[in-house]
Amino acid sequence: MQAWIGRVAAVALALGGLPGQATPIYAIRVNGDMLFYQHTGDADGSATWLIQAAKIGNGWNFRQVFAGDGGTIYAIRHNGDLLCYKHAGAQDGSASWPIEAKKVGNGWNFRQVFAGRRGAIYAIDDQGNMLFYKHAGYGNCTPTWSIQAARIGNGWNFRQVFAGDQGIIYAVRPNGDLLCYKHAGSTDGTASWPIQAVKVGNGWNFRQVFAGRNGAIYAISSNGDMLFYRHGGYDTCSTTWPIQAAAIGNGWDFRTVF
Repeated sequence: MQAWIGRVAAVALALGGLPGQATPIYAIRVNGDMLFYQHTGDADGSATWLIQAAKIGNGWNFRQVFAGDGGTIYAIRHNGDLLCYKHAGAQDGSASWPIEAKKVGNGWNFRQVFAGRRGAIYAIDDQGNMLFYKHAGYGNCTPTWSIQAARIGNGWNFRQVFAGDQGIIYAVRPNGDLLCYKHAGSTDGTASWPIQAVKVGNGWNFRQVFAGRNGAIYAISSNGDMLFYRHGGYDTCSTTWPIQAAAIGNGWDFRTVF
């Protein structure tokens, strides 16, 4: 999946959400402004938003942007430098950044990059190889890496790939099939996949897709509508969907999502 498609860039703190409160969502306009949203309807799929379009930054003109745990946001420059930011305003939408633009790596010239839990980062190169990194310094943005570029798979030539909870990774085929994988090696970087390529849905022909907590998935259609799904079988990759395609917003013309 190309990193920048469309008019606005969005990043969801899908894996570092606020338990029992809300899912924070970050959007980057084409002019580099960063906006903050907080969806409070992530338990039942309702269109309830505590915070919408709060401007929390500018100058976010990067090749890729994605979110990690605990308010950590990563940005990849066009030269491949990996920068780390810490947003302290995830609960109130304030523009509070105790750490900004700390360089934690270079050579990040990948087709797609997205984060898992506790510093896990997945990168897919142009050949479809999946590489695993563990950023031990994600909490304070130090350039400390316990695992770097461990090859954990190949053939990852999908339209979209994104991470959910509990080591779950979703992949969308060009025909719209949604596949579910479980990576058991997210702590040690091993290529351990107890569940692989289980088809859990079809018709996933969206501009962007990203996961929230506890099986929540957000999808943005080509017309900018945001839809909400709840994958009840996310931990075992079963085809259980208590909520499907609940409309929760419009005007979401985003470029990329993780």
